[in-house]
Amino acid sequence: MSWKKLRRGPTAPRLFLALVVALAPASIGLACQGLRGKMSSGADLARVQRWWILIGASPLLEGVDWREAARDTQLVILGGDPQIPPGVFPRGTVRLGYLSVGEADPRRPYWGEVRGAPFLVEPDPYWTENVRVDVRDPRWQQILLDQAIPHLLDQGFDGLMLDTIDTVPYLESKDAVRFAGSRQALRDLLRTIRDRFPSAALVANGTTALADAAPFVDGFVVEGVFATYDFGRRLYRATTAPERDWKLARIADALAVARRPVFTIEYADVGDLALTRWAESEATQHGFKPYVGVRDLNTLP
Repeated sequence: MSWKKLRRGPTAPRLFLALVVALAPASIGLACQGLRGKMSSGADLARVQRWWILIGASPLLEGVDWREAARDTQLVILGGDPQIPPGVFPRGTVRLGYLSVGEADPRRPYWGEVRGAPFLVEPDPYWTENVRVDVRDPRWQQILLDQAIPHLLDQGFDGLMLDTIDTVPYLESKDAVRFAGSRQALRDLLRTIRDRFPSAALVANGTTALADAAPFVDGFVVEGVFATYDFGRRLYRATTAPERDWKLARIADALAVARRPVFTIEYADVGDLALTRWAESEATQHGFKPYVGVRDLNTLP
């Protein structure tokens, strides 16, 4: 879900983002207000300041007192591990379950049904156990709508983090003929999720597909805006100015469609306080809500 002396990036992206937000057409806001009536009223993500995500496994998590660990946390995102039931968290903590929309995970209960299915496209090169899927296929959509989502909500989650949505524009750009209509299929799927589960809080994790998801979700998540894990070099580092500019532009695209809180997941090695503090500071100055963790997102903050 990714040293040297760090320096601040250029201020231009910050000003560009603020300008886009300020000038978003009023008609967009009115349209989104009509849709907002269908959204979760119990989870006001705008109030969240302290949050964390824990979707990776680790033996160090055994025996954790979760109520104590989250005593001052307003939102947690969990991977659906039965050893960390949502009910153990303090009252008032927004609890979101992890849902992969654009990739199938062999560790999930549905894998027996999808193994060898024609809608499985290719492995994820960074997380090789996962397989990218063609979201247009109604069988995959049915698994999400009838199995995966109800399973998470039945566990007690207040909503979902919708991950791997960027698989959709990636496949459509890779082969425009074979995957024609994928982005529209994603929008239709997210609209169905919104309509079928109107009380669930939804946040979308992505970049290229964030604008597609914007009308149907309550918040945005973007990874590695200021600090990332470099899979090629196998190290944590600050993002380059072009990397930051590109991600800030994708956030601006989404905010131009719908004003939503922006959460960022920044990546830094354990003990790298310089990178951690710099990424937190930069994200906060941009108006985002940062969390800093390791690549596998399997440690407490």
